[in-house]
Amino acid sequence: MSTRTASSGDHGGADHGGRTAADRVATVGIRRQLIAWMLLAVGVAVLLTGVPLALVLRQWVYAEELAQVRRAAQQVIVLLNANREPAEFAAAVTGSAEVLGSRVTVLNAAASVVRDSDGVAPGTVFDDRPVRRALEGRPGGELLGGNLVVAVAGRVGPAPVVVRIAAPALDAASRVGSVLVTIVVLAGLALAAGAALAAWRARQLARPLEALAVAARRLGEGDFSSRAPRSSVAEIDHIAASLDVTAIRLRTALDRSASLSADASHQLRTPLTALRLNLEALAVELDAPSASLAAADAELDRLEATIDELLALADAGGRPDVVDLRALTRERLEGWRTLADAAGRAVRLTRTAVPFVHARPAAVGQALQVLLDNALIHGRGDITIWLEPVRRGGRAWVRLCVGDEGPGPSATDLTSGDGRGLPLARSLIEAEGGRLVLDTDHDRRVCLVVPAVDTASSQAVDDTAS
Repeated sequence: MSTRTASSGDHGGADHGGRTAADRVATVGIRRQLIAWMLLAVGVAVLLTGVPLALVLRQWVYAEELAQVRRAAQQVIVLLNANREPAEFAAAVTGSAEVLGSRVTVLNAAASVVRDSDGVAPGTVFDDRPVRRALEGRPGGELLGGNLVVAVAGRVGPAPVVVRIAAPALDAASRVGSVLVTIVVLAGLALAAGAALAAWRARQLARPLEALAVAARRLGEGDFSSRAPRSSVAEIDHIAASLDVTAIRLRTALDRSASLSADASHQLRTPLTALRLNLEALAVELDAPSASLAAADAELDRLEATIDELLALADAGGRPDVVDLRALTRERLEGWRTLADAAGRAVRLTRTAVPFVHARPAAVGQALQVLLDNALIHGRGDITIWLEPVRRGGRAWVRLCVGDEGPGPSATDLTSGDGRGLPLARSLIEAEGGRLVLDTDHDRRVCLVVPAVDTASSQAVDDTAS
């Protein structure tokens, strides 16, 4: 398979700081999240402070208005004591109502109307809570029907009376509205200040993260000499130091891997060649066919094939080949079925005809090995291997699926793995131009989707789960 080295033109328009468009999008997302969380914190603080404050101020405004109406009722009692004659009494009630802009009602000890500024007939009973509280000797006043209603007990001469005043609550409501508007404006100013502070702090925190993202991208592109810059944030500096250590270790590991790949063929094949020559010499000495010698020679062939496969996987410049995926699967199952039998697990391979595929046999074989081991270790019940041709985007593919009677892996396992090894299988098969998918329509079986050799023998079928 041909490989492509990233050049400056592959960086998506890197700026003078080495940041690509993807880096800028990622850091913008980080800034937005920081700003959003800071604004959320400020908003919660404003709500926890503003709502109780608004309720307290509203209660205070209405209490103050009720106190003013209560003082007016006491003044009305004083005025009535000065005008006890019937005509003067009635004029005092009416005049008080006009001056106060409210309804004034004078009641006797039985809560019956003596005089009412709205013309309610004498003898009518007022049995509301403010009147009852006044008759019991307690201060009475509350908001009823859009009016501030206050009842105050007193005496006009020797007779006990209750003066009830119902004043419109418009002024009180206006004052409460003004208070609420003030609180809302202050809350808005607090949010605006919080937004400005959040944006400033987000920029401070995002800059080292942007630099860290650039360093990580360079490391991913193979620039192991790149070092992550440091900042004033201890946690980010700790990540940067870990990234630098990772770069050094990767450089060392790749150097060792390159050296091993260069020397492995000679170091491994020389003793195998000597062993094969010794077996041939032994066969000449015995001067007769030997089943043991033939078996040993066959094992040498298999060992050399395994070495070839491992070296092929280590070679980044390896090219795909035309592979009979069914034959490759059967070959893998021959050695692996012993493990399944030891675990008491039956293994089945479907017989659907499939075309050849374009891939490196070593990569597909290792990816299949991961799926088989995963089903054996994490699954339960019988294990089934499906081979089926599919067609997607006008192109032929072959889907190789492994499933069992267990619940199967989740979509997260394809990336995180949690010890299942599925990310390894995914990286191997994606390097061959294929994909690792989770077929949830069939009990979460895991499938390798490999590009097929699109010949006349390829079957045109609908892709139902790729």
